Amino acid sequence: MSSEIRLATPDDAGAIRDIYAPVVRETAISFQETPPSVAEFREQIADDRYPWLVYEREGRNESRGGTESEVLGFAKAGPHKSRAAYRWAVDVSAYVRADSRSSGVGTRLYDALLPVLSAQGFYTAIAVIALPNSASVGLHESMGFQSVGTFESVGFKNGDWRDVGWWQRSLGERPPDPDSPKAVEGVDSERIAAAMEGGVRERD
Repeated sequence: MSSEIRLATPDDAGAIRDIYAPVVRETAISFQETPPSVAEFREQIADDRYPWLVYEREGRNESRGGTESEVLGFAKAGPHKSRAAYRWAVDVSAYVRADSRSSGVGTRLYDALLPVLSAQGFYTAIAVIALPNSASVGLHESMGFQSVGTFESVGFKNGDWRDVGWWQRSLGERPPDPDSPKAVEGVDSERIAAAMEGGVRERD
């Protein structure tokens, strides 16, 4: 079976929601209480300022006698804060379908996402993790993120007060007078392709 990492399109919204909705409904990993709709995901994915990536695997469909692709996970970036001076920092996250966790999908997605963000001109990636979550902490620390603090009992979900940890990683040397980050479409297509290919190849 072949696999690839690619930039998500609005047509991936349904598959992305299928992965994310159980996390919202069944866990405290996400502090959302109602999963976003497919339409809301489509709108977010269409925002070209921040990349969304999907990990897609091609497999054989026995009932149809052919092959079809399925999305096993996604990673995304978004604004860290709305005020202008924060625009070089992004919040990042990755989610993997339940039957594909602990298989390296999240790591591969970050292997592709972080170079894209660097190419856009972002300099800091931040992960905000509801605790406890050893899998997410392990993923981010394996990717070079460092713990920078914990907010204690700042969220209440599923009957308990929840701590939230903050992890941070530099995406490159910070210049004295940085240009504003580019949209994804402003990045050279060869750099995007290299990042996608590197995400699959790096861990194989």
